[in-house]
Amino acid sequence: MDRADALLAHAAGAANPLVVDDTRRSALALGVAALDTYLHWALADVPLRQMPSALKGLDVPFGDLVDLSEAMVQNRARIRPKVRARGVLERAILTRTFQSSREVEQAMLMIGIRNAFQKISIRIAPAHKPSDIKDRLNRIVYRRNRIVHEGDLQRQSRPQQIKRETTEAAAIQTDLDWLRTLIVAIDKVLV
Repeated sequence: MDRADALLAHAAGAANPLVVDDTRRSALALGVAALDTYLHWALADVPLRQMPSALKGLDVPFGDLVDLSEAMVQNRARIRPKVRARGVLERAILTRTFQSSREVEQAMLMIGIRNAFQKISIRIAPAHKPSDIKDRLNRIVYRRNRIVHEGDLQRQSRPQQIKRETTEAAAIQTDLDWLRTLIVAIDKVLV
């Protein structure tokens, strides 16, 4: 989140207005990436001893299972299966994103937390209803996806010229601040 804040602050110093806007857009995308990265790290550290059922159902490549079994047969004394399993877990979750409310809920289930947004709503400051948290997160992620996948272009039926969505530093800073409070609240739930 610090990098996203720094990028947003840096945007004001650019001479070209298009660079200012694109730097602001990049800051928002980086803020959403911070949430995604935090959840990936939390999942990579989940205890394997009493694995949550949502994690047990994670799809992993069959080749990884075969490689693990062959390595154990070849060298039982030196192979540490859980270390190898954690590597498979990390590769499997790297193919997924944890940005939207649905994806955040799925990540929390794999960590072993049920009713994630109910628990987050109690710990986020100021407190919000779970539905409000989900709606705001989904709005921010929707904008991030428009930036990353569509260049933040305005949708037009027959465009005469390319138009982009507006970027306001204050609005993006408000979203970044909120994402920070969300990550802090998730961290409190996980402790």
